[in-house]
Amino acid sequence: MRNEELLKRAIGHLLAVVLLLTVVIPGATPSQSRASAMTLAEGYSVTGDFKGNGRSQIASLYDPQDDLGLRIVVLERAGTTEALTHSQWLISGPNSFSLARMKVVATDANFDGKTDLVAMYDDGGTSVRLLVFLSTGTSFAYAGAWWQSDGYAFSRTKAVLSGNFSAVGNNGLLFVYQYDNFQMRIHYLESDGARFIYNGNQGVYDSGPGQYDTARAKFAIGRFTRSSGPDQIASIYQYPNFRIRTHVFDPTPAGLVPVNGWAGVYDSGDGQFDLGRMKLAAADVDGDGRSDIAALYGYADGSSRSFVFPGALDLRLSTATAPYPSSAFSWSRSLVMGGDWDGDKKGDLAALEARDDGSTHIAVLRGNGSGTFTATADAWVTPANEVQRIACADECWPLTGLPHQGGPVARRGLLVKIDNSPQARPHYGISEADMVFEVLVEGYITRLAAAVHSQNPGTLGSIRSGRLADRYLTPMIRGALVYSGATIEETEAFRNDARAGGYFDMDANIVTAPYYRTPSRVSPYNMFTGSDALRRALNDIGGGAPVSIPRWGFLRSPSHGPLAGGFNGSAVANELTIPYRSRSTVRYAYDEGTRAYARWQDNGAGTMVREVDAANGFAIQAKNVVIIYTDVWETAIVQDILGTKGLDMRLEGTGSATIFRNGRRQDGTWSRGTIYDPFIFTSYLGEKVLLSPGQTWVHVLPNGWSVPSN
Repeated sequence: MRNEELLKRAIGHLLAVVLLLTVVIPGATPSQSRASAMTLAEGYSVTGDFKGNGRSQIASLYDPQDDLGLRIVVLERAGTTEALTHSQWLISGPNSFSLARMKVVATDANFDGKTDLVAMYDDGGTSVRLLVFLSTGTSFAYAGAWWQSDGYAFSRTKAVLSGNFSAVGNNGLLFVYQYDNFQMRIHYLESDGARFIYNGNQGVYDSGPGQYDTARAKFAIGRFTRSSGPDQIASIYQYPNFRIRTHVFDPTPAGLVPVNGWAGVYDSGDGQFDLGRMKLAAADVDGDGRSDIAALYGYADGSSRSFVFPGALDLRLSTATAPYPSSAFSWSRSLVMGGDWDGDKKGDLAALEARDDGSTHIAVLRGNGSGTFTATADAWVTPANEVQRIACADECWPLTGLPHQGGPVARRGLLVKIDNSPQARPHYGISEADMVFEVLVEGYITRLAAAVHSQNPGTLGSIRSGRLADRYLTPMIRGALVYSGATIEETEAFRNDARAGGYFDMDANIVTAPYYRTPSRVSPYNMFTGSDALRRALNDIGGGAPVSIPRWGFLRSPSHGPLAGGFNGSAVANELTIPYRSRSTVRYAYDEGTRAYARWQDNGAGTMVREVDAANGFAIQAKNVVIIYTDVWETAIVQDILGTKGLDMRLEGTGSATIFRNGRRQDGTWSRGTIYDPFIFTSYLGEKVLLSPGQTWVHVLPNGWSVPSN
């Protein structure tokens, strides 16, 4: 070993010893972090042999009392049945640990044959620690920090992986670290039984610039191409056109080396898999001594299907099951774990489902050794005395999550088309919209579609023409489309939709009564309306019957912790920028006092102007900002005298999404079965994401765009 490597290792040992002597418990206080009331399935769950009995158990870390305390529960198979039992292995007092600052893995840190827990803990800035919870076989004992750095960014650590990567058999950790310009490095820390030793910033793998976007990858650990030796890392990477490729990295004395180079070990081909719909786990499903990758693939109707990629076939697709119905478990609400629950040396799965009523339901999928699974629903359910509902239900407005308190929740929504050109600002009535969609139109300018339901804006405008995207949003709110004209092709589409019962067509050229023009602005920026006049006109054309608008996913209370509702693994993001074309940029800035995002927009002359509703003087305070990435294409429809072509887009199926809430950023996916359904959001960890009660702004952007935040 080279002298400088010996020196680094010695310094690492010394630093770890000093830390162990000085660190007792993280300083999580309410002023530093907010609590996160959770059910079991909404915390961090990992698998391991925590008892050392040759079987896998599930350890779940969560904060059930919303007080920055920590509870760790271990679930295991009960006897010969599929049922699971649970026992409490650790509980800490208030203000002790913030799960918002943790990334958790399981490994045998002290080599005693029992799996322990290790958490990367964010101390703020670029300071992190590795906190260790050692298993005694019946409980976890907090062992303090086994490593610390004042120069490591928690937010750039996209995955923490654990396994045995050492030639001498010591367990260790891999940090998947995202640098700028799509450069990824994998850093390595090895345990010596009492501390973790960092091998340096050079890492054990460097992709080089422009090569690796970790947001497109999911990782698994196992022995995939062999049955002995150190663990390998599998990276399943999403390429364009619904194509995935699996790369396996093999530990060598020179670092991690990709098996078969960048060609990988498996290529699905185009049109086969959307990685956002795949929840993965590594397990020896067929019992041959090699690790396999099992995936639960979610569909729009809530059902799912299991796919197995066996190690014996170099992780090529082998088997697929018939769909599991949503009655067995809801894919979109579930975490998927892999292990060997019954100790038969054949891998099993478990789906931990967090329900809106505050309960956790666990379905066990027992592997039969041939690549298929037998599902048992409700193998474990939260005891009735521990249920704490955090999601909004029938007591709330469906598009804001705020209590309706007996208001007219059964009336139709109004989708109001509002001009967003600089000449049409300031806008009127947008602060009273439940949701505002900002959608690209011809020339990649934007137009607003305000969903009005819970409030009654006196003035709305200025009203402009409809576009194709309105066809995919109005049915969702059981609504009426409020607009002024459109092209011949679009008008015909709107009329056909209305005749088919999709929504009510309130074109100002046909339903004239609610609309008026004001002399204070020049045409076409001077048409306005109001919600009362619109509802009278809607009643006159038969739209007054009660409806049930499908509810978006909202947290029950506006006072919640940063990780509640699917924000595990989220990053701090106090500012974000929507990169529309030049002189059209939109920026949001989070304000901790209001727990909302102020909106700023370029005025067309290079100056950012705060968005204020001209109808009431209220500044926009968005509780949520949602980014939906999807396919956007140019149509043959000519929108203006310059020959500019219109745009169309896909707003069904699934795609990537980013949700900004409470000053944090969560990346994941969106899914939607039909244009009549709400959007459902799932974090990259597989948890259902809930919004904060209040107004939401939604930006629909083309695939390939990115929204920077800090």
